[in-house]
Order: sequence, then structure tokens, then C-alpha cells
Amino acid sequence: MLPFRVLEHTADVGFEAFGRTKEKVFANAGRALFSLLVDLDSIRPREDLRIETSASESDADASGLLVNWLSEILYFWDAEGWLLHDFEIRSLNGRSISAIARGERFDRQRHRIKLLVKAITYHQLKLEETTSGWRAQVYVDI
Repeated sequence: MLPFRVLEHTADVGFEAFGRTKEKVFANAGRALFSLLVDLDSIRPREDLRIETSASESDADASGLLVNWLSEILYFWDAEGWLLHDFEIRSLNGRSISAIARGERFDRQRHRIKLLVKAITYHQLKLEETTSGWRAQVYVDI
């Protein structure tokens, strides 16, 4: 099973992420997001970063938690310059997620930014269980 793939769209960029479990699809969605930003092979997973977030009151399902999760890890890039490579989901329920992310801070001599992602959107958002596991579809605002 592929961990993720980039989706083409006329005005946006998106990705599909796959995993045998919901935890794995959330982890692979994080990797897919960072693959849009930079070549994943250029990121050295040297440091651990604890990331926790929860769904808002208006989010009735896990897809809203997925948006909050991706928005939270995008914040660590935007605000603190973190490039994240691996994600170990420690706990995941319908309302919250706790994970350890591994990566390093941006180094302009080694990292080449491919795309600037402004936000995670709800446009065509999907999180579904399939016969082979879980699938997420996410589009981002660039």
C-alpha cells in the first residue's frame, strides 16, 4: 500500500494518504503535507517534537480532527521553521490526537522549498475506511 500520493487539481494542490489503521493514515497525511513543502529525503529526523490537538466543538467527525492535526503541524513549520519527517501517533480518538513528530529546523543550505502552503482546507475533504484500511483526501490552500 502506498503511504500517500499527490493529487492534481486546477486551482489547488492536494494529496491522498493511506494506512491500514486510522493512526497510520494520520501519520502518512503528515508526511504527505511535508512532501508538498520540501523533499522528504532532505529532512533528517534528529529531534522529537510532541504535538497535540483536538477537534473543535463544531467538528462532528474525525475529518475535522484531521484538518486540525494538519493545521497544527503546518503551524510548526510556519511559526518555528520545523520540517517534519516521521510521525508516531501515541493516541487518537474522535476528539483528540497526541503524537511525536521527528524532524529538524529548516536549513536554507540543505532544504529547498517546493511549495508554500497557507492552510489546510475542507474542500473535498474525505476520511474513510476502505476494504484495505483508511484513506484521507486533503486539499491545501497555496
